[in-house]
Amino acid sequence: MRKPVATKALYAGSFDPVTRGHLDIIGKALRTFDTVHVAIGTNVRKTRMFGVEESQRLLARSITERWPQAATAGTDALFEGALEVGEYANQSLIAYARRIGATHIVRGLREASDFNEEFNLHGVAGRIDPSILMVHFICEAQFLHVSSSTARELDAVGERIDWLVMPSVEAAFAARRG
Repeated sequence: MRKPVATKALYAGSFDPVTRGHLDIIGKALRTFDTVHVAIGTNVRKTRMFGVEESQRLLARSITERWPQAATAGTDALFEGALEVGEYANQSLIAYARRIGATHIVRGLREASDFNEEFNLHGVAGRIDPSILMVHFICEAQFLHVSSSTARELDAVGERIDWLVMPSVEAAFAARRG
């Protein structure tokens, strides 16, 4: 069995907002795969705070804040095209992965309770298309308590969120507060 010549990973989520924990997983994926496609999706079980387009902008800004070398001089390409940002809606994760030519799906794990949901997703995805491999990265210990919902909740009660999100996301929260 041969490995594909080029690997492309899909890391999908609501990223509402993107957190430092998400960036940790993106960084690990960038070190592992030739191309990483981060797709912002709409979760029907959640109400978005930021629209998808705004979330895409915040994701790109957060990436360039975290890795200043990410933006290729004179272009909008992130890491010279090794990192893509997209959107998926009204289709399965596997259908989207096929559409963009992903060889792998990246998922992040923070705590043991994440495992049950991820185990189920892994089984379903494997039944739909076993050729697209699912890879799980465990985030660094400093990000175990970092989540989008925690950022929204702490901001709503006036607590600092700079340890959860990058400055551009923090500024977007401040702008929403007026």
